[in-house]
Amino acid sequence: MQVKIDLITGLLGSGKTTFIIRYVERFLREGKRVCILANDYGAISVDRALLTEALGEKCDVEMVTAGDWDCYRRRFRTKLISMGMLGYDRVIVEPSGVFDTDDFFNILNDSPIDRWYALGNILCMVDAHMPDQKDDTWKYLFASEAANAGLLIVSRAQELPGFPSAKSSGDLCARILAVLKEGAERYRLSRNFQKEDILIADWDRLTEDEWEKILKAGYRSGDMRKLSAAEDGSFQTLFYYHISRPASEVRAIVHALLTEENKYGKVIRVKGFFHAPEEAEAEEAEATGESLKACDSVRAEERKEEEGWYEVNATAENTEIKPTSFRKEVMIIVGERLNRKEVGEAFGETRSVTYYDV
Repeated sequence: MQVKIDLITGLLGSGKTTFIIRYVERFLREGKRVCILANDYGAISVDRALLTEALGEKCDVEMVTAGDWDCYRRRFRTKLISMGMLGYDRVIVEPSGVFDTDDFFNILNDSPIDRWYALGNILCMVDAHMPDQKDDTWKYLFASEAANAGLLIVSRAQELPGFPSAKSSGDLCARILAVLKEGAERYRLSRNFQKEDILIADWDRLTEDEWEKILKAGYRSGDMRKLSAAEDGSFQTLFYYHISRPASEVRAIVHALLTEENKYGKVIRVKGFFHAPEEAEAEEAEATGESLKACDSVRAEERKEEEGWYEVNATAENTEIKPTSFRKEVMIIVGERLNRKEVGEAFGETRSVTYYDV
């Protein structure tokens, strides 16, 4: 019996990782064996860490990393072959940033991959807060991500004024369809999107009917003119390591990155993990009623290993910083025409690793 494989697409910050957690939990409740295959361009995959922390040992999470297409394709095929031998009921692929679905189809049609896998659903995440006015590159990428999706699923809809009224949902659906229509006309996308192709719902309160629509979404045909979104080197991902600062300071840095485009470039997303030693010491003192100096030095070091680790996930619309058990210091900045020097100095780093998401 072939393994069903799903592809979850969507632009940066659209909610792919958050949705995948809910999607996987649905299969796990049915007793399915599930594996997530995340692809990333750095030595440390933030998305993989987030998924592992959220799902624990209930689901396997694998990762494919590479900086160029040929290398990525070889590793992706090898990973699928090894996973095909492990008896999973479902494999869910989460691409990082920009992804060409045609490449995914081509790999699935390769031998022996085609004997082990059957394509299930292609689901495209859409941020409800997406602005009506975007540049041409964004419109092209959004159209290409949505082209083959069986269903477009809107994230953060519950944050909209008036939600879940019919007017609020209808207005949002009309906005999304208008953007897709413009992209289809400009880039000769063969697909004609309809309101039935879009699901607008509160992800925390999905009904059985809504889940049924998701689980039976399938995929669609949607050929379009291909462009190279990286011709001008616009979309970049910068990696910074050894970030150890107070959470309040990290929040201020993130805010500056997202709002001072003239200085840093157009930052679209900041995500990662950092250690905040001052918070660790404050938590220790509050928990014991005494300062760290009065604590046994060995026990204090043990507590510091457990406290003061944070996850940051930020876009222009929202910044979230919360405690985490994941202990890696890595910060990823995604954007267009980034000023590597200024971004690095904001974190006190003079070196970075650059990858392109396309």
